Amino acid sequence: MVDITKPQWEQAADAVAELGGQANRYEVWEHLKKFRPDIPFSTVTADLNAVSVNAPSRASYHTGKEPRRTDSGHRYDRLFKVGVGEGSYYVTYDPAIHGVWEIYPDPFATSTNKTAIRQVGKPSFNAAIATQWLEARYPGTRSGTSHITAFRNVAGRALAFDPGPNPSAKTNLMVFVSRQPPPDLSGNVEPYPPEKNRNHHLAAHAKSLAKGHAAYAVGVSSIAQLQSLCDWYDASVPDHRRQPGEHVQVPQSTPTNKILFGPPGTGKTYHTINETLALLDPEFLRRNAADRGKLKARFDELAHSGQVRFVTFHQSFSYEDFIEGIRAKAEDGEIRYEVEDGVFKELCEAARSRTTAATGSPVDISGRRIWKVSLGDAQAEGHVYEACMSGGYALLGFGAGADLTGVGSRAEILDRVKALKPDIDNSSYDITALNLFIREMRKGDLIVVTHGNLKFRAIGEVTGEYQFLTRDDVGTYVQARPVNWLRRYDPPRPYADLMENRFSQMTIYELRPGSINLDRLSSLLAPEEAGSGEPQPRVLIIDEINRGNVSRIFGEVITLIEPSKRAGCPEALEVTLPYSKDRFSVPANVHLIGTMNTADRSLAGLDVALRRRFEFVEMLPDVAALSGIDVEGVPVDRLLSTMNRRIELLMGRDYTLGHAYFMPLRADPSLEVLASIFRRQVLPLLQEYFFEDWQRIAWVLNDHRKPHPLQFVRQSDHDPEALLGADIELPRPGTVWEINPDAFGQVDAYRLILYADPATA
Repeated sequence: MVDITKPQWEQAADAVAELGGQANRYEVWEHLKKFRPDIPFSTVTADLNAVSVNAPSRASYHTGKEPRRTDSGHRYDRLFKVGVGEGSYYVTYDPAIHGVWEIYPDPFATSTNKTAIRQVGKPSFNAAIATQWLEARYPGTRSGTSHITAFRNVAGRALAFDPGPNPSAKTNLMVFVSRQPPPDLSGNVEPYPPEKNRNHHLAAHAKSLAKGHAAYAVGVSSIAQLQSLCDWYDASVPDHRRQPGEHVQVPQSTPTNKILFGPPGTGKTYHTINETLALLDPEFLRRNAADRGKLKARFDELAHSGQVRFVTFHQSFSYEDFIEGIRAKAEDGEIRYEVEDGVFKELCEAARSRTTAATGSPVDISGRRIWKVSLGDAQAEGHVYEACMSGGYALLGFGAGADLTGVGSRAEILDRVKALKPDIDNSSYDITALNLFIREMRKGDLIVVTHGNLKFRAIGEVTGEYQFLTRDDVGTYVQARPVNWLRRYDPPRPYADLMENRFSQMTIYELRPGSINLDRLSSLLAPEEAGSGEPQPRVLIIDEINRGNVSRIFGEVITLIEPSKRAGCPEALEVTLPYSKDRFSVPANVHLIGTMNTADRSLAGLDVALRRRFEFVEMLPDVAALSGIDVEGVPVDRLLSTMNRRIELLMGRDYTLGHAYFMPLRADPSLEVLASIFRRQVLPLLQEYFFEDWQRIAWVLNDHRKPHPLQFVRQSDHDPEALLGADIELPRPGTVWEINPDAFGQVDAYRLILYADPATA
C-alpha cells in the first residue's frame, strides 16, 4: 500500500515496486489514484523520470542536482526506464543489470541544475548470468544440458541458447525464439527456416525451435538486451495469463494528452510528426526513423485521410470554432441558422465511426462521376435508408409514384409525373432530381449518402439501370437504382473526412473536384479499410496552444479529455452541449498533441485546468544537433550554447535560442548563411525578447568586449547636445544605438562572441 505521507517521487517508485517491479506510467497512475484520486497524470510521469537513473530529464529535477554515481545506493536512484515514447515502462533499478550511471556537472548543459546524465559502467554479462536471470523470470521452466539451456515463458513459448563449456566466459549469446523479432531487436538475427540445420539438442529440450520448425537466433550481449527480447516475446500473452507486475503494452486506445513546450526554434512543431506516427503508425516510425522524407510523406497521407487534423489557437479562436456554434448559411436566397460542429467535435465524431460494411477489393475512382444522394429524411425516415442498405439499391421518393421505366428525355419524365400530379411543371426540382437519377447517373458511378448536411454514412457503386420498385415498407420511395454498397459508417462520419465544404440540401447532385476531396475518397475506399471495421484513432495537433483562451475554447469539455473520463472508461463522463443539446463524450482513441512557445507565455501562466490534464514534454535547444558544423573556424554548437547561457542569465531559459535557426548551416556552412541567420532571425528575436534594450542585446553578443568595427550593435557617435541643444533634459541617458551591417560579414565578429579577450580568439 502506497504511503501518501511520503514525497510524491517516492510514492511513484513504491508503486512500481508494488506492481511487481515493472510498470508503465499509465499503470502507475491508475495504482496511485486508488490512494490519491486527484493526482495528475503529468505529475506521475515527471516523478517516474525524476527517479530513473537513465532519464535525461532528471537533470532538471531536484533528484538530479547532486553529482553522484548511481551505484552508491542513493535514495533517489530507484528506477530504470526501458524504451521511449508510448511503449516505455519502468523497472526497479539494478546496477548489475542496467549498468552504472552518473550525474555530473556540465556548464554547457541546458538543464535547470547544469548537470547531465551518462553511463559510466556497463553491467557484466555472460551465459551464467543470463541463465540466472532467466531462472528468476521463468521459474521452474529450465531444462537442458551443457550444450543447450531452454526456458518456457508464460505463453508457453520456448527460448534457448548454448551456454558453452564455460558459461562464465561466454559473453555473446545467440538466443533461439520462435517468432521474428521486430526491427529494433534484430540488429543481429539469423533466420532458421524449417529445413536449416541447428543445435540438435533443441529437439529434446525445445522441440518447437528444433529442425523442422521456423526459428530465429537473436544476438544478445547484455542483460538489458535480454530483457528487451523477453519483454517483446512475452508481449502477446493473454491478460488472464499475466502475472502481477508483468509488463503490459499500452493499448493503442490509451489516450494521449501531450504538450511539447520550449523556446522558439527547438523543433516542437517539427516533432509533432514523430509524435503522431508513434500513435498512428509506430511500426512505420521504427522502420524509417532516420528518413525524414518518408516520415513527412506518411504524415501527409494520414492528414489527407482525415486521421490527423491541425489547428492553431489564437486570440480570436473560440468555443464555437472548437466544439460547436451557430452559423448563418445562405442557400437559394434564404438565410438559415444551423448548429455546426467545430474541429474537435468533428474529430471525435469521426473517431467513433465504424465501418460496418466494406468490400475488400480495391476501387478505382478515376473516370467515375460521383453523386451526393439523400436516402430519405435523416431524422424521420431512417427506415428508407435501412431498406436501401439491406436491399442493395438507392431510392428516391419523387415522381408521385409514377413508373418511369423506359423514359428517354426530361420531357417524358414530366409527362408521366404530370399524369399523376397535374400541378407540376418543368421547372420543378422533382423533375430535375429524377432526370439526374434516371438518365444522368450511369452504371459504375459512385454515390455518397449523406446524413443531414454535415455528415455522410455510406458510399456505393451504381451497378444497374433504373428500376420501378414497389415495397410496402418504403411508401412513395419507388424510384430505384441497384447499388453495391462499398462502405457503411456507424455513426456517420463528418463531411470533412471527404469534402472540402459542407453538403447542400439538394437531394441529388454531382460532387465535382474542388468540392469533394478525391484523395480522401480513394483513402476511404482503399482495401485496408475493409479490415476489422473498428474506429480509427485520430490525432488533433494544436499549435500555439497557449496563445488562445483555453478555458473559453474547451469550455465544459476540458473535463472530458482526461484519460479516465473518456468514453468507455470506468469513470466516463458525458455533457450536454449548449447549442445542439447533444450528449457528448470524448472517445479514448482521440489523441491531443499541443505545442507552446514559452517565450510567449510560460507554463506558470497556462490555465491550471489544462496543466493538470496534459503531460508536458520540455524541448530545449539541442546543441548536439549542430555538432560538427564549423563556419570558418567558428564552432556553431559552442556559439549557440554561449549565447544561450547569457540569455538564460539575463532572461531565463524560456527565452533561449533554438537550434532550428542554425540547421541550414548543416547543408551550407558558409559565412553568408550564418550572416543571414543572425541578421534576419537572431537579432530580431533578441530585439523582441529584450524590448529593444540594446545594452543587454550587446551583452548576449559580447559586443561590449569587441573592437568597435566587429560589434553587431553599438552606441552611435551622435551628440545629444548638438542634436537637441544644451537646455534639453532627457528622461533617460541619451544613448543612441545602431546596427552595424558590416559586422555580419566579418567572421571575427562571430568568433569573438565566444571569448572574453579578443587576444584569445
